[in-house]
Amino acid sequence: MESKALCLPEEFVTKSNEIVKPPYKHGYYSIYSIYKEQSKLERESQNEALANALDLAAAICSMMLKPDSTNEPFQPFMRLGGKRSAVADDFNTEQLSFIENVLAGIEDHFVKARFADLLWLCVNPKKVSHVRTAIENYLTLPIHPDTWHSDIGNCWKRCIRLARQIRDTDSIENIENALLSALQNEYPDSSFMHLWIAEIIDSNGLCRDQIESLAELLFDKAKDFHRNQGYREARDYLSLSERIFKSLGNEESRLDCLLIAADCFELEGDSRAGSNIPSQMVANSFYENALQAYRRIPVARRDELGVTDKLKSIRDKITKAGSGSLSEMGLLKSPGIDISELVIGARKHVENKQTLELALLCFTGFSVQEYQVLRQRTVKSIHKFPLSNLFAGTHMAGDGRVIAKTPAMNFDIDSHESEKSIFNKVVQTFHQDMQLTVEGQIIPALNQILSEFRVTKEYLRLICYHSPIVPEGREYLMASALWSGFEHDFGNGIHLLAPQVEHLVRMILKSEGVHTSNIDREGIENENGLTTLLNNERAEEILGEDLLFELKAVFTESVGPNLRNEVAHGLLSDRSSSSVASVYSWWMILRLVVRSLYSAEKE
Repeated sequence: MESKALCLPEEFVTKSNEIVKPPYKHGYYSIYSIYKEQSKLERESQNEALANALDLAAAICSMMLKPDSTNEPFQPFMRLGGKRSAVADDFNTEQLSFIENVLAGIEDHFVKARFADLLWLCVNPKKVSHVRTAIENYLTLPIHPDTWHSDIGNCWKRCIRLARQIRDTDSIENIENALLSALQNEYPDSSFMHLWIAEIIDSNGLCRDQIESLAELLFDKAKDFHRNQGYREARDYLSLSERIFKSLGNEESRLDCLLIAADCFELEGDSRAGSNIPSQMVANSFYENALQAYRRIPVARRDELGVTDKLKSIRDKITKAGSGSLSEMGLLKSPGIDISELVIGARKHVENKQTLELALLCFTGFSVQEYQVLRQRTVKSIHKFPLSNLFAGTHMAGDGRVIAKTPAMNFDIDSHESEKSIFNKVVQTFHQDMQLTVEGQIIPALNQILSEFRVTKEYLRLICYHSPIVPEGREYLMASALWSGFEHDFGNGIHLLAPQVEHLVRMILKSEGVHTSNIDREGIENENGLTTLLNNERAEEILGEDLLFELKAVFTESVGPNLRNEVAHGLLSDRSSSSVASVYSWWMILRLVVRSLYSAEKE
């Protein structure tokens, strides 16, 4: 943003406190408009310096808040013809210094929170006073249905993220208390206010001690809406309460939610089919949704709950409504492990580094056990508990599919027949260590880095561009995959990362003269998949024993996460795509990319 002469901080503070007064119908856009209108008046009065300061404040308040992003929470509110409005990177040191000087005098909580948040994001070294000011002022914003979607809801989400970023437990507790208190209020003019509050609690993992009570409150609200023909409201409330009951393992309450939700679809279909202005087409759509909703009830419980008969009647209604539509047409849990010391050590390992480069180098420096060490541990465990390995094992996916079988192990552990079983056991040992590494080191260290540095996609693209192992023309895709991890979006990250890992391995093997494709009987040449590539006879020679095992254990072994197969066949759900394995795979590839730069420089 172009630097212009600014007035004295005291003059701006006086004018800002005079003109900026709540309520704001359109949130920050309303404040932006106030500053712009006053700037025009000041410019007409030849007070250019104050007008410039007001323009600066307007630009800061014009940015749209994207609370789920750690590194780029402020987006331009307008893009047109290759141009855009302001973003955080547009403000220079002089302008940020001016905002820092006026911060203490600003009275409006909306403005003060935005100014402090921008300073926390952009000023280096970071000052905790800025983020605490932002949190303190975000917490004062009223929870009310009229303004919830005029930035206030996003401000509360941003407040939670900031408090978590600096591990401010007191603020988190205050946030939880405020949201729980808001849930006790009545909102006669808003059917969804309780749901909006509950969603922010659930999506941010708050109030875990009261989460079952929250699900029951939502369920009671849904039943009231169901009785009073508020079918849409009931379904939305039931959707969240069902999800919470499922996470708590409360199967009976979960089934109650599913049954009422399905009934809502059916009753709404009936109402549309029999209204004063009937629409069989709309009714048919609701009946189809009801059918799918009833099908979510487990088969073993359908007769008991009367769902089997419901499915038959719904099919009849679908047939009838479909015909009528034609005339309407026009053309096991183990004991917990105390990892607090590991977490503290991980944070200290990366904190207070002078540069982001050094922090990432430390972050990717956590030790990974060598394959032979893992194998020795596994064999020792087999010797200690021999009976558990005398029987074959069957491995099943979460949906009941058999995905792998482990043969029984001979008494002669060193025999060739036992080697496959040992390897599978090593993969399982590695996966157990992986969870400890992710929860005790990777995530705490990642959060520590994000509390001190801002990681942009462009920065990662440059790292990938200079990395000798990232294939040419794949810099942006690899950077996008890695950047997702810094946004804690590991679900999207693994879907980008898995195919790029396969291509990376393919290019490394090709560079060593390995044939990475096969030609079928028709003379058509097809590229080999990652499993075949990693099983190539020269793979260990080229990649090394440890890296080869790590890639197999994470991406291709059916007794492990098998991420390549899970991604390729669309088997990952919203939840499973953000698993420990996804986090580890992201860190593993980041480690290879970052360390390749160090190795190249050393050579």
